[in-house]
Amino acid sequence: MKRILIALGCLLIVGCATQPGPSSLTLFFSPEQISLTAEQQRKISDFLAQNPYQQLSAKVAPADLDNPFDALLQGQKRIQAVSTLSNSQNIPLHLEYVPTQTADTLILERQAP
Repeated sequence: MKRILIALGCLLIVGCATQPGPSSLTLFFSPEQISLTAEQQRKISDFLAQNPYQQLSAKVAPADLDNPFDALLQGQKRIQAVSTLSNSQNIPLHLEYVPTQTADTLILERQAP
């Protein structure tokens, strides 16, 4: 009985001491960028690894281009790049195109349970 209480106490202490992973990640793109840089790939991979069993969403803003159609296409290509990376790790993402979001940004978020 004493051992069980000690084990539960240790688990409680360790569980309270560990920091949860970040709940969101924001990345910025240059207007003409459609693929992910090595640094962006690393950050996304780290975020996905820290949240493997969470419901995740990726919100992509349009590119800051004069032509709205080109801005939409840039956003779709960015969504495809993020989707390819998450699929390679077998982690599903809810992908959203958010025209009202700050231009040239990508936000990965852990959705509330």
